[in-house]
Amino acid sequence: QDLKPDGTPLWRGLRVRVGIHRGVAKVDINRNTLKADYFGPTINFAARVESKAIGGQVLISEPVLSQLSEEFREEIVLAEAGSYTFKGIAVPQELYSVCLPEIRDRQFPKEAQELQCNRCKGPAVCPKC
Repeated sequence: QDLKPDGTPLWRGLRVRVGIHRGVAKVDINRNTLKADYFGPTINFAARVESKAIGGQVLISEPVLSQLSEEFREEIVLAEAGSYTFKGIAVPQELYSVCLPEIRDRQFPKEAQELQCNRCKGPAVCPKC
């Protein structure tokens, strides 16, 4: 659980990381199951954006940011998450963190290595706790 500075809970629950990217994907429909398999550079980049998120964080790419309406931007908290390099892409890409105003005080380290156990402040994957 994440705590506010006064010690009261800010957030408690499952922490899923999310990466959102926008673009054209390739699709293959399985003839037997009729299930779709999406693939290609757009899907690969979306997976790479997700890999930079920390549990509980939603990251979006520049193409997604450019499509957000002003009305939607007024309902969310949007912050620069940093510039990242990705395999197969020569130019660093800017990512943005998105959340609801109710949880704007949640803080995320830029890299997963900076995470700490909430109880003992050891590494995030803590064998003691």
